[in-house]
Amino acid sequence: MSNRPNKRSDPGQSELPWIILICVIAGAAVLVGPAYVGWCLGGRSWSTTAIAAAVALYVVLLALVAIVVVMVVRYRRSRVWTDDRARSMSGRADLKEMSEPHARADAKRLGSQQAGIGVPLGTAVAGRRPLYGLYEWSQIWIMGTRAGKSRSVAIPQLVTHGGPAISTSNKSDVYESTYGPRSQRGRCWLNDPQRIAQGEASWWWDPISFVTSVERAAKLVGVWASSRGASDMQGADPYFEPEGRKLATNMLVAARLGGEPITRIPQWLTGRRPAPGVPDPLLVLREGGFGAMAEEIEDFLGLDQGQRDGVYGTARSYFGFLRDPRFVQWVAPRGEDDGRRQFDPAAFVRSKAETLYLLSKEGEGSARAITGALTMATYQAGEDYAEECGGRVSTPVLFSLDEAANVCRWPELPNLYSHAGGRGIILVTILQSYVQGAEVWGEGFKKMWSSANVAVVGRGINDAEHLRALVTLIGTRQVRQQSTSHGSRGHRSVNVQNGEEQIFTEADLRAMPSGRGVLFTTGARAILLELRDLTSYDWAPLIDASIQAYGPGGTERGPIQDPYEIRPIQVPSARVAPAEQDDPQDEAGSKLRVGRAGRGR
Repeated sequence: MSNRPNKRSDPGQSELPWIILICVIAGAAVLVGPAYVGWCLGGRSWSTTAIAAAVALYVVLLALVAIVVVMVVRYRRSRVWTDDRARSMSGRADLKEMSEPHARADAKRLGSQQAGIGVPLGTAVAGRRPLYGLYEWSQIWIMGTRAGKSRSVAIPQLVTHGGPAISTSNKSDVYESTYGPRSQRGRCWLNDPQRIAQGEASWWWDPISFVTSVERAAKLVGVWASSRGASDMQGADPYFEPEGRKLATNMLVAARLGGEPITRIPQWLTGRRPAPGVPDPLLVLREGGFGAMAEEIEDFLGLDQGQRDGVYGTARSYFGFLRDPRFVQWVAPRGEDDGRRQFDPAAFVRSKAETLYLLSKEGEGSARAITGALTMATYQAGEDYAEECGGRVSTPVLFSLDEAANVCRWPELPNLYSHAGGRGIILVTILQSYVQGAEVWGEGFKKMWSSANVAVVGRGINDAEHLRALVTLIGTRQVRQQSTSHGSRGHRSVNVQNGEEQIFTEADLRAMPSGRGVLFTTGARAILLELRDLTSYDWAPLIDASIQAYGPGGTERGPIQDPYEIRPIQVPSARVAPAEQDDPQDEAGSKLRVGRAGRGR
C-alpha cells in the first residue's frame, strides 16, 4: 500500500498481508503437520509434555510473527512519504561510484586521502548507504529557504574536509558552527566588511596583487561589474559599458605598474589629468611598456564632455564599494606603518588546511564585490598551484559557495565547472532556485548545471519549468494496474496489466519534505537522497562548542586581532611557506614592474 498522498493503491503494493498469512500457516504446518500425520497413521498419541512443547513453540512462532508485523508497520509509518519511490529510481550499480569503499579508493588513486574519504552528500534512501562526492567532482545544490543548506550541506562538508576551504555566505551561522573544528586543522581568516559576525579588519588583501596580466585585470573588472547594485546599473549604455571596462582595466594595470593602492584609482577616474603630486596613469603605462593602453586613456580624455562623463562614470561604478570606509580597510593598507598581515592566496592554497570565511550581504551598498574578487583570486591561485604540481593540487581545495548568486557574482564560474575538479579544486555552489542562477549567469547557468558532476534538488522549489524538467529526468516506473468489469448474470472479470507512471509529479517535487532531495550524477539514474543533519555526526559536539564560543554572546566573539591568534583549541605548527614569485608577466610577455604597494608584505 502506498503511503504517498493522493496516490491510490495498486495490486503490486498489497502483498505484505498475504506474505504474513502464508508465514503463519507454514509455521503451523511445520509444527503440527508431522504430529498430525503420525496420529492419522496410527502412531503413538502425544504426551502432555509433547503437547505443551508444541503449543509453546506455536506461541513463540506467533509472537515472532507479531513482532515482525509490528516492526514492519512502524517502519512504514516512520518513513517519509517519498521513500517508497526510492527503489524505483535507482539500484546498487547507480550508488557504487559514490559508495565509501569506491570513494576511499579514488581518493587514494588521486593522492588525496589526506583530505578525507570524499565530500559528504547524504545517505541513499534505497540501501541506506552514505554517499560521497569524489575529489574530481563539482557540485550544485538547489534548495529553498529553511531546507537545510547549512546544516546538511555546507557545515558537514567544511568540517570533514582535510584541506584548504573557502566559505561564502550572507549569514554568520556557517562561520560560527565550523570555526572551532576548522581552526583545529589550520589557520582561519574571517573577511567580514559588513560586520555580520562582528569581525574586525585584522588583516587585508590587496586586489592589485591579483593584476599580474591584462587578462586578470579584465577579470577583476568583470567581477566588480557584476557585483554592482541596481542604481549603478540603471541606464547602462551599450557603448559606455565596454569602454568603461576598458578604461577600468587600464587603470588597474597602471596601479600595478606604479605600485599604487586600489584607493588611487578613483582619483584617476575624474575625467581630467591628475592633480600635481598624483602619479599620472598615462605616463605610468607608457613608461611600463603599455603604450597602447596609454593611447586609449588619452583618447578617452579627448572625448567630448558627454561621452567622457559617460565612460568615466561607468568605470567609476565598478569601484563603488570604495565609497564605504568600512570596506576600504579590507583592501588597502591603513598607512605606511600598517602592521596588519596581508592575505596571500598563493600561500593559502598551499597550506595544510586553512579556512577563508567571506561574509557579505547582497544588494545595494554590500561588500559582495570584495567577496567575489577574493574568491576569484583564491581560485586562480589554486589553478596556478595545480599547474606547478603537474595539473592537480596535492590537497583538494574546497570552495563552498553558499548564497553564491547573492554574494559571489563571479561571471567566469560556469566555465570552470568542466575542468576545475580535474585540478583538485572542488566547486560547490548552493542556490535557492534555478531561476536565481539563470538571473545571474544567464545561459551560462545551463552550462554550469549540465557540467556539474553532482546536482541535488531539495525542498522549496516552486519554478514550474524547472519542476517539469526534473520530472522528466527522474523518469517513470512500471506499476501493475487492475481493472474490474461486470457482465450480465453477475459475471465478473478482473484484468491486470502493467502501466507507466511518473515516479514523482511536479506537485510531489514541490512538496518535497524536509530532509529529502533528489541527486543527479554523471552516468547514473536519479537517486533519492536523505540529507544528513549535522547532529547525526559524531563530531556534532564540536559544533555546539564552536557556537557557544563564537556565536552571539559567545566567549570568543568580538574583535580578532590577528588570524594567527584564532585558536579555539589547537593550530598545527607545520605549514608550507609561501614560495617566492618572480615578477608576473602579461600574455604578451611584458613584465608588470611592481612598485612599493604592489608586493605583499
